[in-house]
Amino acid sequence: MKKRICLLLLSIPCCLLVWSDSTSFSKINKQWDFRYKGFVIGAWWGPGSKDVELKLYKEAGFNVVMIGRYMQMDDYADIEKCKRELDLAQRHGLWVMFDTYTMNEHPWGGKAWQEPYPEKTHHPASLEELQFLCEKIGRHPALLGFLLGDDQGEVTLRTKDCTDFLFKQSKPHLIPWLCGWIPPKNLAEHNNPICDPQIYPPLKKWHLSADRLAVEYVCNYLKWSKECKKYGILFWPMFYVAGLPGTKFNYFPSDSFIRFPAYLSLAFGAKGIWYFHYGGGSIRTVEELETEDAVKSSGLTPVYEVVKEINNRISSWGDMVIDKEYTEIYSTAFREIPRMQMIKELQKPGRGKIIEGMDEDLIVGILEKKGKPSLAMVINCQVSKEWNAVPYREVVIYFSQRVKKVKIWDGDKTKEIEDNEVKFDITPGSGQLIEIFK
Repeated sequence: MKKRICLLLLSIPCCLLVWSDSTSFSKINKQWDFRYKGFVIGAWWGPGSKDVELKLYKEAGFNVVMIGRYMQMDDYADIEKCKRELDLAQRHGLWVMFDTYTMNEHPWGGKAWQEPYPEKTHHPASLEELQFLCEKIGRHPALLGFLLGDDQGEVTLRTKDCTDFLFKQSKPHLIPWLCGWIPPKNLAEHNNPICDPQIYPPLKKWHLSADRLAVEYVCNYLKWSKECKKYGILFWPMFYVAGLPGTKFNYFPSDSFIRFPAYLSLAFGAKGIWYFHYGGGSIRTVEELETEDAVKSSGLTPVYEVVKEINNRISSWGDMVIDKEYTEIYSTAFREIPRMQMIKELQKPGRGKIIEGMDEDLIVGILEKKGKPSLAMVINCQVSKEWNAVPYREVVIYFSQRVKKVKIWDGDKTKEIEDNEVKFDITPGSGQLIEIFK
């Protein structure tokens, strides 16, 4: 009996420890108080440092711009130029994520690292360099956060120290941005609140069929969003819209595969999205043009108008989705692909569920917060690897009998339907937000 009691007592601290860790993880993102608390829409390799560039970027519905390395390119570590770029972003109502990478021979503040640099030509800010940047530009009203590392697989001692430093500064906090493939658990263990995984199925798997390529996005979004939710980390997926070698276009070869990852992210509870990437022939061409007319006529690719429509729709929904978590995912899409059938988190519509029936080739994420109406983020999963190859279609969703009214949101416009049956048109790869009243 004594042995059993001792074993029981010994097990109690372990249980408490696990419970304590889980509780603290669930509050990671709530410990931070960011300057901007809305839905982030940004693009890697942002626009150049000209008024016309920032104006068109803003018109495309982006609300966060990268400056630093990609605005300055080889002219790194010019703090006065950085201040001018911050002022320019502020004039256009854009928040700034500051890219701390600089050339090895031009460290921020002039102090080189004691240890060897990880790359031969450039490096991200050390703690001392970050402290210098905070002293010089940390109070600028347009600054939202700092890029502490790109292509990262784990939180390092340097990025941990930089994260701790930013967390200890006065509120509201500057965001400690790490981009790459860092597991949410590793981020949570080091109090970093953002997970920005680079999810690029088109780059490495363009040989797959359109449906199988879409399933790659679904599986990746599910994996990352589930872990983010578990550990209290904000999910900011970055997806691929750059050109692909071997296709007939210099820019991304499909309109529906630009829409699909952007809208799908909302179904999986994302709090921000990042395009890879804006410049270099993706959304913006490589030409240096001075006037707005010149940029619009030959400086933008066809991707720009697609992205503009996506961003402006999503930004109009931002305040509605930012404080909600996905609770259920319904799917009638890609039934013939075995990998989809193996995902236990994907539910089928049915009697007694919030969605009792819906058309084929749809995914719907249910977003909820206690005390507020639920949201249904509907995704049209009919996609193609070609431009304008799939027509828009009308779809039908049958909500539970408990649903008395729905609102279909499109920008600032809403359509109220006092019924549980909803019909609407939707373009390929696109999404539609529906507010549900029970």
